[in-house]
Amino acid sequence: MRNLSIVSALFLATLPVLAQAQDVAVPPVKLSKPNSYGLKGVKIAVLSYSINFVTAQRASANASVGTKARAGASLGGVDESVMRRLANEAHADLKAQLAAANIPLIDDATVTDTARTAGVVLIPGNIEENRDGGMVIGSGVKKAYVSVGADAAPLTDLYQAAGKVGGFGMLGSFGKGNKLSKPALAMGAAFVSPSLTIDFADTDAKTSRTLAGAKRASVDIDTQFAIRLPSPVNIQVGQAAGIAAPSTMMLAKDVVIDAPFTASSGVSSMSTAGDYGAWNPSESGAIAVDLPRWTALVQSAYRAYNAAIVANLAAVRGQ
Repeated sequence: MRNLSIVSALFLATLPVLAQAQDVAVPPVKLSKPNSYGLKGVKIAVLSYSINFVTAQRASANASVGTKARAGASLGGVDESVMRRLANEAHADLKAQLAAANIPLIDDATVTDTARTAGVVLIPGNIEENRDGGMVIGSGVKKAYVSVGADAAPLTDLYQAAGKVGGFGMLGSFGKGNKLSKPALAMGAAFVSPSLTIDFADTDAKTSRTLAGAKRASVDIDTQFAIRLPSPVNIQVGQAAGIAAPSTMMLAKDVVIDAPFTASSGVSSMSTAGDYGAWNPSESGAIAVDLPRWTALVQSAYRAYNAAIVANLAAVRGQ
């Protein structure tokens, strides 16, 4: 008989519902410094502000034909209206922090009109869903997420939606922002588009061998609130002619906020065989959040993220 050893970490602890949300300390959020070209002495135009909410994830490990493990978890208790409200709050907070730092802003209506005139395409419904993070071969993690934009700074097609900034998709979007180069120059402004990614769990999948040499596949999913890579801030500056290469601020590393946010334990689903090519996030075990506590964590996250943006812009401006 084949020796089969599978380890699956489930969500065992049940946390009490927290009646009131409180501010939570956030570790330093460090963003890479942007190129200073085109940023000195100009106003800031917030073109798009989006939050990418990871809503489900699945870990799959495949040690051999008969030795497989899979576990999934989904975010429960957070609806689209909450996501949209938080995106609007985050956009308003960024503008407030820029104003407090004496960095001049272009008003939302002017930014919207300029973008429309320049032919910037908006994402329909100001929301983008990605239900499948890609194929997993062997061992790996797939994540589903929902991206929402602020009402006054909506999602555009200039950059990869939903926080995907790597691979061929990024190359495909490179240069799209050049349509804003001349408008930015005429306005004396730089367009910025922050895209914050919020996650609810730490997921891992691996294969190994037991002390006896048998193959083993294991998956682990633990609740964890984090600001994830990627959370880019895309920047388009003015240029009279030619290509104005965009600048970007990127997170130096994931930022984990160590605080409880669940209202009950989550249950991960696990199987040892079958086709892992298709995935329906709704089939994953739900992690029910304590909405006030989770909301407070998102608010703490976007404030810290915005503060890092403002600090970098102030630095390149010599303020």
